[in-house]
Amino acid sequence: MEFQTQAQQECHAKVAGWMEELFEQIPWEQLDEPGFGLFMGSAWVEVRIYPWHEDEDSVVNIRSTVVSGAKMTPELQTFLLRENAEMRFGAFSVNDVGDILFEHTIVGSTCDSNELEASVTAVLAAADDYDDQIVERWGGERALDRTP
Repeated sequence: MEFQTQAQQECHAKVAGWMEELFEQIPWEQLDEPGFGLFMGSAWVEVRIYPWHEDEDSVVNIRSTVVSGAKMTPELQTFLLRENAEMRFGAFSVNDVGDILFEHTIVGSTCDSNELEASVTAVLAAADDYDDQIVERWGGERALDRTP
């Protein structure tokens, strides 16, 4: 694994220790790039560490591709925006290929284990809950459906 900055490497080491403690009951793995992946229910979540702020710090981005291939209607877009207004941690977005994402980002240098746990748990729960709702109404595939 290659790190772009010292801050990214230090944050990755810190988060790796917390992953062992916090998520021993959830299947997780280290990714090829600086980060980790977790499965819960039908959701796959990636915890990635990126350099930030002129390489003096890092961010921990917790992201799930909730649904791929849904019919992107105005009704679905309105649904996602309204749900964003109710979220405590994270928000929905749509990437350039039309995948529906849910993500939350925290500052690496100030992150503690409680904040990481709250963020990862919130993204996992949202992805696992909303993937079924979205697929039922607008089609597409959940992470579990995309796994070979």
